[in-house]
Amino acid sequence: MKQIQYSSPEISKEAQKLIDRDKKVMFGAHTRTREIPLVVDRAEGARVTDVSGKSYLDFGAGFAVVGTGHCHPDVIKAVNDQLQKLIHISGSDFYYEPQIALAEKLIEITPGAFDKRVCFGSSGAEAVEATLKIARHFRRRPRMISFIGAFHGRTFAGMTMSGSKKIQRGHFSALIPEVYHVPFPYCYQCVFDKTYPACIKKEFKGVPLLHCVSYLTDVILERLIDPDDVALILVEPIQGEGGYIVPPKEFLPALRKIADTFNIILAFDEIQCGLGRTGKWFACDHVNVAPDIMLIAKAIASGFPMSATVAKDELMDPDVNARAWRPGAHGSTFGGNPVIAAAALASLKIIGQKLISNAAKIGEFLKQGLTEIMNRHKIIGDVRGKGLMIGAELVLDKKTKQPFPQSVTKDGKNIKEVITGECFKCGLILYGAGPCSLRMSPPLMITKDDAIEALRILEEVITRVETQLS
Repeated sequence: MKQIQYSSPEISKEAQKLIDRDKKVMFGAHTRTREIPLVVDRAEGARVTDVSGKSYLDFGAGFAVVGTGHCHPDVIKAVNDQLQKLIHISGSDFYYEPQIALAEKLIEITPGAFDKRVCFGSSGAEAVEATLKIARHFRRRPRMISFIGAFHGRTFAGMTMSGSKKIQRGHFSALIPEVYHVPFPYCYQCVFDKTYPACIKKEFKGVPLLHCVSYLTDVILERLIDPDDVALILVEPIQGEGGYIVPPKEFLPALRKIADTFNIILAFDEIQCGLGRTGKWFACDHVNVAPDIMLIAKAIASGFPMSATVAKDELMDPDVNARAWRPGAHGSTFGGNPVIAAAALASLKIIGQKLISNAAKIGEFLKQGLTEIMNRHKIIGDVRGKGLMIGAELVLDKKTKQPFPQSVTKDGKNIKEVITGECFKCGLILYGAGPCSLRMSPPLMITKDDAIEALRILEEVITRVETQLS
């Protein structure tokens, strides 16, 4: 393979001054790179402006956080109104209306025809922590199941349950014990070299079983651990960090059946794929499967830090079930903060009224456009996604699905860094995902014109890269 000639984007004097200041004071584990040296001054809608005045079309949305768009006026008004009344008094100990109203709204929109309770935190990782504590406390069992390719955060619980990148787990041992990782249905690069739907050759309790899921039933729960020792199965209905991987429709129903059969709690991490991003409130709504616990964060408050763990009432209320955690067993100083709760209520109203349908409509247009680009070019092997959660897999050879090598430039850049860097030079913010994929996760309010602009820039970049490879 020919090496690609690539130079990092030029950095303005204004931006470089702030980058230099940052390097002197900020910790070194940030994943900032020279490929997207974005120093932000302001943002509005789907546009970000840097300190030198250059505008960018944002197709990352702060990692799927600003679902309503940057600085939505209705969110700003809700926050300003609440700031005049109450900024903070711990929701773990006292009562106030915004927190109650937000919990009521989340119970309304989350799937499952059963009574629920809500636990608020400040990040998606806190929702993961709460989920593990709920499951172990209620089931009184030590073991848990997660998936290869999963990302659940960077706390000890989060990185233990994650299976995305070794850098996220390396040198932090010992992690939380008794966690088992099983294959996720990554059909384009199946670890078992099977083809969907031909890989479905058996059932579990009357439900079709993908070959990769049979590894859970026939190996993990049959040979390695007793199902009676398993408290939790935690899964992303669509993997985010792992590569924007959409599993076949049989996947979640099979997990639901397995969990019910062995009395295991099933939790869906919809921190990235939830809240309208896939064209429905939640990704699991596409297959009509409800979890026992739903993890929510990112887009919930349009950029203000918040998470919510929504679970069956018996799991979280000792008045309903004595095995649920008791007062004092869990809490969060800032969880359910009144100002952030006001932002979340405004955000959910905007998403429900306008943006779910827009995500479905513009997402279909964007996915079709990406598919057409794939058909015209050699280095995109797969396009997948739902709504405005779309991934494109980069390959060196379409026929064999051969991935790119780790380095494609003289100074060690990978193909994702080259393409996202070139897009950035052209005014498009785009992130990588998984081993070798691009992710499109723009604000849910983007227009058709925004999608056309993003597709144009991406195809221009793909064309230039392919020219160097030929």
